[in-house]
Amino acid sequence: MLRTHATAVLVTGSALLSVPLALALHTAACGTLPPALAPLVPFAPLLWPLAAAVAAGAAYTVVRRARTGRTVAVPPPPAPVPPDPAELPAAADHFTGRAVETETVLRMVRVGHRAIAVTGAPGTGKSALAVRLAHELLPLFPDGRLYADLGGGRGEPSAPSAVLSELLAALGAPAEERSGTGAALAARFRGRTAGRRILLLLDDAVDAAQVRALLPAGEHCLTLITSRDALRDLPEAAPVALGPLTEPDALALLSAVAGPGHTTAEPDHARSAVHSCELLPLAVRVAAGGQRSRPTGRIPVLAGRLAAERDRLHHLRMDDLAVRAAFEAAYAALGADDRALLRVLGACPAARVTVRIAAAAAADDPVTARGGLDRLADAQLARPAGPDAYGLHDLVRLLAAERLDQETAPDDRRAVLERILTAYTEDASAHGGGAWGATEQHAVPRLVRTAVREGLHAHAHALALAADPWLEGRPGQSPRVAMWTAVLDVARRSGEQGWTAHAMRGLGSAYAHEGRLDRAVDHLGMAVALQRHAAARAEQTTTRRLLGSVLRGAGRYEEALRELRFALEGCRTANDTVGEAEVLHGLGVLHLDRRRPDEAIDCLERALPVLARHIGDTAGPADVRRHLGTAYAQAGGFVPAERHLRSALALYRRDGLVTGEGWTLCELGRLEERRGSYGEGVELHRAALAAFERAGLGAGVAAAAEAVGDNLLVRGDQFGAEEQYRRAAAVHRLLGDRVREAEVRRKLGG
Repeated sequence: MLRTHATAVLVTGSALLSVPLALALHTAACGTLPPALAPLVPFAPLLWPLAAAVAAGAAYTVVRRARTGRTVAVPPPPAPVPPDPAELPAAADHFTGRAVETETVLRMVRVGHRAIAVTGAPGTGKSALAVRLAHELLPLFPDGRLYADLGGGRGEPSAPSAVLSELLAALGAPAEERSGTGAALAARFRGRTAGRRILLLLDDAVDAAQVRALLPAGEHCLTLITSRDALRDLPEAAPVALGPLTEPDALALLSAVAGPGHTTAEPDHARSAVHSCELLPLAVRVAAGGQRSRPTGRIPVLAGRLAAERDRLHHLRMDDLAVRAAFEAAYAALGADDRALLRVLGACPAARVTVRIAAAAAADDPVTARGGLDRLADAQLARPAGPDAYGLHDLVRLLAAERLDQETAPDDRRAVLERILTAYTEDASAHGGGAWGATEQHAVPRLVRTAVREGLHAHAHALALAADPWLEGRPGQSPRVAMWTAVLDVARRSGEQGWTAHAMRGLGSAYAHEGRLDRAVDHLGMAVALQRHAAARAEQTTTRRLLGSVLRGAGRYEEALRELRFALEGCRTANDTVGEAEVLHGLGVLHLDRRRPDEAIDCLERALPVLARHIGDTAGPADVRRHLGTAYAQAGGFVPAERHLRSALALYRRDGLVTGEGWTLCELGRLEERRGSYGEGVELHRAALAAFERAGLGAGVAAAAEAVGDNLLVRGDQFGAEEQYRRAAAVHRLLGDRVREAEVRRKLGG
């Protein structure tokens, strides 16, 4: 103890002496205190003892701790701060549209969703949208933004363990923490993300299993996922499905990429181009990119190139971007059976196929075909389009057709086409095309032309004949004209008079619906001449009835009356009561045109009950009621006239027969005018005009425009009337109806 105290005293004394000794030496050498202590010169008598005491205290403390074995406490070094990764790709240039989907995702983020899956077909812009959203959400996730390309679209999906290793590296994990089993890596990743605000973008996932191990643990983290798969097995992720762009957004993207001067001058061609691209962002971007270096006005050339289906995918490529490549990767990812199903669907000309048609194409049963279609839908290569139908994008169908040509023997391709033709013909014959719609209106004539081109002439004729009654009632007759023109060509070359007569009659009917009455009369007259032999007598009766109706429309009443009387006699000879009722209907309309309402009512009243019982005819009873309404109006019976017209209007609207709806609205307008209600009359005529515009029926547009002009003229609106007359005259001229054009121009005063 004494030794310890002695040592302490000694050390303290040494310390006390060392301080004044050092100051004394400095003062002797320099003549004054050190500069730092110069202000303290007045306090020098006190400074020496104070300095010595401080020094002694410090020395004593060091010695004391050394004697007792204690160490000086040193603060530990600060823990390393995890890095804040910022790995997002740059946002795409010229991003356009997707306002609804953007707002949907932002709303999901606001309500606390931790994972959101943006899914859709190849080329729909999933990655572009997700990257843009990730950049917009940056302020909410200050602890980092992670990105991983999962490789689903390339057909080379990344292993979850490899992705986790890269994510851990981005979060600052040492090398030893970035190896191990997938489960261990996932656990470490969850540990690193717990309690942090991190945004993770998983781009191009192949399926739910690949994604599930990559989800972070932090309740304030957000994972954005893009995938061609619907990810139905990932309930953790809220789905946001992407489809094609709207037409305005697609046009805006075309303009933004190609330059506004390329599109504003040619709006119709621009619309054609974006629809050939199926309104898919990738396709529109690629198509527009090829126009950037070209002079203004090349959009019509682009639209023309893309209109040709066989070369469309070839034109949709630019540098390293190609629409075909996007779909080929999705095709390669399918199983063998699903690839085979998609290939045979390439032989179907429609963007919509029923399960029955798909089963026929694949020579499979409907259950198997439905399962394959469901898997194609999961891969975003098809989409449900009704209870028993699926839709294919045209670009997918074109790829499928290419693969069918490349991977299927010619005889097998021919067999596929034969099965499809047979299935469509059976649908038309058995069900009258009851489940068909606008898609089939273009697809069936195209299929007939394909059959002609491939030498399947009997199949082409059979489908055209079976589908024609359904096509006759559709708005727009151009596809029907093209179909019968193809059949007529092959019929003439083969010498098949029966087929030639059918094609002539079909063309005559189509021309009549288009208002091209002179051409209709010529073709129907040739059909009648070809059907003079006994075997075709029943068909000749049908053709004569149609010819009589067209002659009536052309104002050739005596010729029309003769043909209809021949047809009536033929139906009675054959004991064809339905045919007789249809001829009576035609005679009733003829009497209407001749201003003989009583004779018209007699014929129409006899026809109505027969046609009303004829289940296979949906338009017949509505047509008879419409004409009965007109006849009663001519006879002054306004009450029964309105009753029949309103009943006809309801039937047309129920069955979606827009043309009949337009004519009935015209008659109701005239009825109101007879009552003196010109205001209600003009509104009905305008509604009729809108219906004819929807139907694409030029003759109806001309008639309704003239009726609006007549109404306005009576009400004193000379300027408005002349505007409508000019429109009607222009349409008559376009249709080649010089007689009616002259009649309307007389109302214009010249």
